[in-house]
Amino acid sequence: MALPLAVEPGSPPGLQADRAGIGVRPDHRGGLPDVIDVLLEGRRMVSLRTDAGTRRPDGTVWFHWPAALSARLAGTASVVVRDPLSRRVLGSGEATFGGTSARLDLRNHQGRWLSVNKWSRLAPSFDGLDAAARHALQDRLLDRLGAVQDVLEDLGLRPFVCYGTLLGAVREGDLIAHDDDADLGYLSSHEHPADVVRENLELERALRARGFPLVRHSAGHLQLVFDDGEGTQDHYIDVFTAFVVEGRTYLCFQVGCDDLDLRSLSEVTVRGRRFPAPTAAEQLLAATYGPGWRTPDPSFSFTTPHAVRSRLRTWIGEFNVHRNHWQDFYSSPDVDRVPAAESAFAGWVAERLPAGAGVLDVGTGTARDARFFARAGRPVHAVDYSAAAVERGRARARTEGWAADFDVVNLADLHQVGELVARLDPSVGWHLYARFLLHAIDDQARGNLWTLAAAVARRGGECWFEFRTARDERAEHAFGEHFRRYLDLEEVVIEAKERELQVVDSHEGRGLAVYGDEDPWVARLRLGAV
Repeated sequence: MALPLAVEPGSPPGLQADRAGIGVRPDHRGGLPDVIDVLLEGRRMVSLRTDAGTRRPDGTVWFHWPAALSARLAGTASVVVRDPLSRRVLGSGEATFGGTSARLDLRNHQGRWLSVNKWSRLAPSFDGLDAAARHALQDRLLDRLGAVQDVLEDLGLRPFVCYGTLLGAVREGDLIAHDDDADLGYLSSHEHPADVVRENLELERALRARGFPLVRHSAGHLQLVFDDGEGTQDHYIDVFTAFVVEGRTYLCFQVGCDDLDLRSLSEVTVRGRRFPAPTAAEQLLAATYGPGWRTPDPSFSFTTPHAVRSRLRTWIGEFNVHRNHWQDFYSSPDVDRVPAAESAFAGWVAERLPAGAGVLDVGTGTARDARFFARAGRPVHAVDYSAAAVERGRARARTEGWAADFDVVNLADLHQVGELVARLDPSVGWHLYARFLLHAIDDQARGNLWTLAAAVARRGGECWFEFRTARDERAEHAFGEHFRRYLDLEEVVIEAKERELQVVDSHEGRGLAVYGDEDPWVARLRLGAV
């Protein structure tokens, strides 16, 4: 729809916006800036590169919204288009998206405004907060950054700020307004990738021993996630490994550069605080962001060179495949479509579980079934790939007054699976429960899940699975299409037997997991030790 424009000197004669995108007509003085900011309700929601737009016959440049933003556009909002460098307003007005007159609300469950980040996802950023809250959050983040730096130095490593933290420090002496974290790197003294990985695992153990909560994204990328004291994420710090192989310096996850020396360190200032940084900071920034790194570009997104990405995947691995989908889902209103009551599968399992048995709920999702088992008085340990899901589960347990342990666990990382087994209370008779998980993970994660199941079975527990079968592949799915590996029951049984698990009970068909108009083909499988 056309937007009525406020009178701005040199503003374009018109804007158009709907749920598909936004059109901006350049003014009489020429074209648009290389990048435009779009603000909704006074908040920067997305930055768009002009060369990614499509010029229409009337001169309007049309931009499609990123899919994550388009899916959330519902309501009436003020719209401002501006030059991100000069802050000159290019046009403004009101738009109604989705046919509702309610004001557009793009806040998450913490009340923080979301914007499109460098991964084209909706996420909280510093500029989604008012000034006082933003400065308080950044101070907490920098306090933690200093604490993590001290730990690395105590372990004999030489940390340095990198990625967005280094960019903001060199360019502005501050954190970047549209960023949401802090980044720290260190240069490994090893050259062989196996030794680099071993060193990073030792670092993880040391950080955990000091009480730091961790999520591992690869064998060279740790993420320390800090909550607000009530189980909700407040801020996080990424720690990246750098190493040298055959004269080329690599920095997980993005950089592979000849003649880049990260051994020599100097200092940079971030909000008046001093942090170590590579002496070759400008060379590192050029290798990371390209030759135009000095010019702020909120629309920037990483594109790792193929040769660098393939080498890092081979040497270091990548454990966050499909994680973004689940993070987005459990952070979005779509999650409210999942019923609050327990699943039919949970009821079926509960009728068969021994009295007093504990439930290891793997892939807990909304924690609806973890809640059911916990309220029945059973010990519950719930884990999920998505930190957003775990946060929701903890908050729900706290609000509703039931008890369960929650952890973020990545099944693609066998090291994390082993640590999960080690953390399980040995006095509890644990049974593994996994609903709608087997079909939602890749082969590597499924192999590690079988390893976890075998460990539970060796301790005397049983393993309970419900999953979509191959007959469900062509059906319509209520929650849309995303990664699913539709499985043949007989093949799953073969995989289980290879891990010395035997079938105690199994069922396959429809009518087992009905959701609204969807009645999927699923299988139920109960396994025990041979």
